[in-house]
Amino acid sequence: MLTRLLLSATAAIALSACTYSVSGHGEGQSVESAGLVASRNVDVPGDAEFSGMLVGADGHVGGDLDLAGASVRSDARVGGNLSAAGGRVRFTGEVDGDAEIDAGTGYVDAVIRGDVTIAAGRITLDGTIGGGLEMDAGRMDLRADISGPVHLRGHGRGDHGNGRVEVSGRLQQGGTICAAEVEIRRNARIEGELRVISDRRPDGDGFTYEALAGRDCDHL
Repeated sequence: MLTRLLLSATAAIALSACTYSVSGHGEGQSVESAGLVASRNVDVPGDAEFSGMLVGADGHVGGDLDLAGASVRSDARVGGNLSAAGGRVRFTGEVDGDAEIDAGTGYVDAVIRGDVTIAAGRITLDGTIGGGLEMDAGRMDLRADISGPVHLRGHGRGDHGNGRVEVSGRLQQGGTICAAEVEIRRNARIEGELRVISDRRPDGDGFTYEALAGRDCDHL
């Protein structure tokens, strides 16, 4: 799950100083920053890429933003797609395209207009998602307003490693949630058809329930 993180962290340790480069002109201008600490406020019409041990990227990126490091933080406005990988990832910006996040521990409170894919040990997801959500994690706290269908698979906790999910956001098109433990809070809004697969039925209504019965969420 965190292959990119391990590779980028190894590369960052080998760098003795931060490097920063700008390429292209006009709408095609892009930036790259790498080093033990790669942190900048940017305003670039093209793509931006940051890698290092400590990564921070704020400002405006007209194209895609790619972040990789041991610790990643960003409040950027991204006109394209977002990719963020790190031991700790915190993103509180805005993305016009899709987002892919790989994290040991993650916190996302953002406006993402496309689809979102997340793999994490532990993740809190807030804000608004314009597309669908694919998420695999050990512990998931889902607070966001999600326009598209959700597909959540728990892992890494419990007898069969099927994790825990807590839902307190809005699921406009339902979807599927599979985890050993599923809690649907009273303030959650479930719209569309939601299928919950877990060791016991959560409290509440507005969804169909199926017993996990010793199965693995990764294989459902």
